[in-house]
Amino acid sequence: MRKLKWWTFGLMALLAATSSYADDYPSRPVRLVVPFPAGGPTDIIARHIAKRLTDELGQQFIVDNRGGANGTIGTDIVAKAKPDGYTLVLSASGPLASGLSLYKGIPYDPAKDFTPITVAATSSIVLVAAPAFPAADFAAFLALAKSRPSGVSAELNTIGSIHHLLTELLRVRTGAKLLLVPYKGSGPAIIDLMGSHVDVGFESVPGVIDHIKAGKLRAYAVATPARLDTMPDVPTFKELGMAEFVAEPWWAILAPAGTPKDVVDKLSTALGRIAKVPEVKEQFAAQGMVPAWMSPADTTQFLKTEVKRWADIAKESGAKGE
Repeated sequence: MRKLKWWTFGLMALLAATSSYADDYPSRPVRLVVPFPAGGPTDIIARHIAKRLTDELGQQFIVDNRGGANGTIGTDIVAKAKPDGYTLVLSASGPLASGLSLYKGIPYDPAKDFTPITVAATSSIVLVAAPAFPAADFAAFLALAKSRPSGVSAELNTIGSIHHLLTELLRVRTGAKLLLVPYKGSGPAIIDLMGSHVDVGFESVPGVIDHIKAGKLRAYAVATPARLDTMPDVPTFKELGMAEFVAEPWWAILAPAGTPKDVVDKLSTALGRIAKVPEVKEQFAAQGMVPAWMSPADTTQFLKTEVKRWADIAKESGAKGE
């Protein structure tokens, strides 16, 4: 009986401590790891969200850029961090889903080493061409890509990204001859596109919309269910008879596996409020993005679905890593 009482007392103390921990969280600054260099879309999203979380929860959320190895270095830092809610990651699809079939020696398992919190933002992808590339539209691009003996050059802004796998899928489904040119990020890839050093490439809308409007890049098609309000004259791949080319870049926030549920729920609730703020929607829209929110459970299921989808595409297309 005495052992039972002590066990019950211990359990009650543990529950009380857990509740108190969540009530006090965060009691010191929180590190939000971005596994890519500063200045890219992931970094932009992280800084918007970090500022809002700081306001919401009363402690500073600090963006920590840890780029390298297509995002896997920074992601692994969080996988191995103490699961106390003070180290989080905001990452794109590559290190968490689309790149898993292509990267070698990934030191973490996204399904086991993380507690998903939410999908924080989504965006759109557009196929763009260099200003000097002679094809005026998508049909002309395909004709050139099939007729040229050496094909046309296509940039891959990040190995294992959704953009990479869409490029491989385009090659397989259409018979286009594409000379794939890998880059270490959208920044240098877009610069080379505008300089006509490479012919075409799939890019996230935020990184190229201003260049398209300025006539420095030509837009062929968007990988969205419907045309974008920001580019109403650009057709969707669905309109061009390629309905399977619907893909939205996404960014998710995760904590290390074992992070207390109450802490995860507190972060989830705060992020849900942030996603609804009109000013946040305007800030994201200016970058060609949409703030998003999913429950932790829905985020877990979403990640599983995305992992399978892009693994199937990688297998079909024969995509290779570096």
